[in-house]
Amino acid sequence: MERHRLQGTPPGTRVCLLEDWCTPAEEEYLLGRVYRPSGTACDPWQRVSGRKVQVHGGEVHEKGMIPRQLPEWLGKMLKSVRETCGDDMFPINVQLNHALVNEYEVGGGIMPHQDGPLYFPAVAIVSLGATAVMRFTPHVSQDDVGAEESAETSSSMAPFGVWLPRRSLLFFDGAAYTHCLHGIDGVAEDVLDESVVNWRSAVDRCGDARKREGTRVSVTCRNVLKVRKLLMFK
Repeated sequence: MERHRLQGTPPGTRVCLLEDWCTPAEEEYLLGRVYRPSGTACDPWQRVSGRKVQVHGGEVHEKGMIPRQLPEWLGKMLKSVRETCGDDMFPINVQLNHALVNEYEVGGGIMPHQDGPLYFPAVAIVSLGATAVMRFTPHVSQDDVGAEESAETSSSMAPFGVWLPRRSLLFFDGAAYTHCLHGIDGVAEDVLDESVVNWRSAVDRCGDARKREGTRVSVTCRNVLKVRKLLMFK
């Protein structure tokens, strides 16, 4: 995955993008599993602002995640994502145990946010169905107040974007995780300007716009650091 590291991202961060992580046939299969989940009688989707979401692996709380068994197809997918990233991206003892499946209609997005300290500070995101640009914005959190080095890291970083083609795998860690908010604008087309570090992969001329061609499904793959053990009573 390291050889797919993007140039033009701020120091102290790794942002890697593997295009064509899966084949069109594999994409079709994964989308089929997303929309035809097995083993559940209830609707797995939750409606939130700008998108719909499925939560897999368990609900995450400060006291730890109470685990839920992953669907078989998703467990295999997380294993494949972990193998692609390798031990250089995720330490050998860190396995992916949680996933968010997000659906974005054309014009949908997600507000800039941080994933926070409940997760291992790295994330892998698979994009299916359509493209989008993810925007990273430097942010000084409350934890950084009084920490000059951390605050200086944030202030020295410039905002940047990454164009995410369908069937791609994005990985980021470092300052992109700890000192940036990341989000997707709620627009029908993305402007690929000089702030988008891989704009050349998307358009012929810097500053051109690219329409979102349909519904995008993303699978955000993470490791929850603290998992609670369930007590079994007989």
